[in-house]
Amino acid sequence: MDFWKHVLNTVVIGPKFLLGWSALSVVFLLYLVFKHRKTRWFFYAAGSLLLGLGLGLGLLWYLQDVDNTFGEPFLKQVWIWAPAAFAGVALAILNLKGGRWWRSVVAGVSAVVFLVTAAFQINAAYGLNPTLASLLDIDTANVVTLSPRSTWDTSDASQALYKRWVAPTGIPTEGQQGKTLAPIPATHSNFPARRSGLYLPPAALVKNPPLLPFVIMMMGQPGSPDPTSIASVADAMAAKHHGLAPVILVVDQLGDPMKDPLCLNTSRGQVETYVMKDVVPWARANLPIQQDRRFWTFMGYSNGGVCAAYFGTKYPKVFGSYASVSGEEFQGSEKPAYTLASVFNGDQAAYNAVKPRNIMTAHHRYADTVAVYTVGSEDPRYLAAAKRSVATARSVGINVSFRVIPGAGHVGNAVVGGLSEAFGVLYPRWGLSAP
Repeated sequence: MDFWKHVLNTVVIGPKFLLGWSALSVVFLLYLVFKHRKTRWFFYAAGSLLLGLGLGLGLLWYLQDVDNTFGEPFLKQVWIWAPAAFAGVALAILNLKGGRWWRSVVAGVSAVVFLVTAAFQINAAYGLNPTLASLLDIDTANVVTLSPRSTWDTSDASQALYKRWVAPTGIPTEGQQGKTLAPIPATHSNFPARRSGLYLPPAALVKNPPLLPFVIMMMGQPGSPDPTSIASVADAMAAKHHGLAPVILVVDQLGDPMKDPLCLNTSRGQVETYVMKDVVPWARANLPIQQDRRFWTFMGYSNGGVCAAYFGTKYPKVFGSYASVSGEEFQGSEKPAYTLASVFNGDQAAYNAVKPRNIMTAHHRYADTVAVYTVGSEDPRYLAAAKRSVATARSVGINVSFRVIPGAGHVGNAVVGGLSEAFGVLYPRWGLSAP
């Protein structure tokens, strides 16, 4: 069991790992090309490579420009590696004809190697699945151990925590991250959520932990409730503030990484009920967190970003702040016509009612809500959407900070960079640093 866990926890985005698979692919490719030395064979091989290349490019064109399947343009690495894999597979298929049986086996193995290499390279380009387990959506995370409620320091919190906190000797230098022992009971929603990610900062790991600010986080789609990215940001901030950082619960809003329930109550799942009636009460009862809305924040990236804006604007009595990191403008914004028809049965008014910008204007004024919007400078569609959302939020009295992450697209450093900016804005509000 430990062996397989070790294998699944292999980091698959490192340069040496990727170089190894690329080199293996080149070896197989050369073998397949030089199976025969006849001129006619080389013409056949070149033709199969061009055919596969064309099929790969055509499929990407359809998915991006015709169907808009994923809601955003592909990275250049996708345009390189996916067609290359198709070309290699086409050559492998050509090699199945004729020759000895073991040559056919080599051709079949090479096709798998080409596809796996492309998958690893594309995954690394997006940078959201660092391990084999996360890429395959296999949960291998350790359980985060919660301290008993009786040990929590529930003394008067009228003074900001950074003023009264003295880090005890021996406090850990890093927080603890992993998963909850079991999925949060979906008693009210019956939503099939995966185990939530959980991060406890160093201050929560001492003998008598103080009550800390609380963050609900949601990742993108496809994706998983992996706390790795936000935990790295929280650890960096905790290192600068004597171990102080929020308790973070990374919640699954998808159930299935290939489905998008829109963070609403629809035929795709009762996600809104899951968050508000299952997750929120569970967090209040089980985590060493402050209860006042001022210390509660909803954060999200991409698909999770629109969820953060939705819950932050619809439930301001619960969440005093929210952060949309490269967030979608509204639910299903990548395919609004399809979403309207498939989820709202053509009811445009019902669809409009759940869009965060419309929720803001319907609420009229927000007395004390802080929002952070971040987006990569090289992410034009999301940049334009963020600017529209920021303008609306400011018009209804929300205290908005808008940050553009230099050189970032929609993935990779847009996530960590955006979360870092959000933490920087919110630390004083949480009482973890001076204003």
